[in-house]
Amino acid sequence: MLKRLLIAFIALFFLSGASGYGLHLYYKDRIFNPSPDRADVEKSPFPVEVITIKTADGLDLQSWWSPPRDGMASILYLHGNSKSIGSYLRGTAPLVAAGYGVLMLEYRGYGGNPGALSDDGFLIDAHSALDWMEARGIASSDVHVYGYSLGTGVAVPLAAQRDVASVVLAAPFASIAEMGYDQFPRWFVDALLTDRFDSIGHIKDVTEPVLILHGSDDQTVPAHQSVRLAAAGHDNITRHVIDGAGHGWDLFEPRGHALILRFYESLAAASS
Repeated sequence: MLKRLLIAFIALFFLSGASGYGLHLYYKDRIFNPSPDRADVEKSPFPVEVITIKTADGLDLQSWWSPPRDGMASILYLHGNSKSIGSYLRGTAPLVAAGYGVLMLEYRGYGGNPGALSDDGFLIDAHSALDWMEARGIASSDVHVYGYSLGTGVAVPLAAQRDVASVVLAAPFASIAEMGYDQFPRWFVDALLTDRFDSIGHIKDVTEPVLILHGSDDQTVPAHQSVRLAAAGHDNITRHVIDGAGHGWDLFEPRGHALILRFYESLAAASS
């Protein structure tokens, strides 16, 4: 009898482990949704230079750069979890049209780039993008960091660790863990989740001006997530809710884009 119980316990242990690993992979697939193909530069509505960003851990990341007009600032754009930089041109085109320089970072594991998908890896990529800009005479303190959706989880810790000009967070979450806590027991989420994108743990260290945009009808990242995030930061955070907008381009077109450009214009006016 004891032998049978021991065998049953061992079988249950391995079954639970396999199920847990399967759930871990399932949620990792929900966090990251990369395209394996490089974005087609010929489809860009504005001229871009294909550049290579060398990361601190030895990767070469192909990304896109559109230089600024004379006297204009530059923006580091950190895109969402799906596809590649070519899918976010509707977000960057208004910035380029206004004269800003835009570095569209392509993360490791996205758009044909090498490297394993992870929150720590993405943060290394973003630091390396700022280093690329600094090597070309653009100080990180003059760079506006702009994150959309998953990119907000990179933008916040980056701004917490580097001196930048400002931070825009479009449809941000408090953390991937906080998203999970809304649906599952805390212990369950903590046991399975390795890529936490812990914005709420870093926002208190962001001293630059922060603009948060969120759609009132966002079904992907509910608007209360950015309420939690803003509450954990300082009084340098301005939060706008776009009534009726979801998680897609209706967040930006036209109201969100106008708010972002107005934010950048106000910072330029204040510094002149």
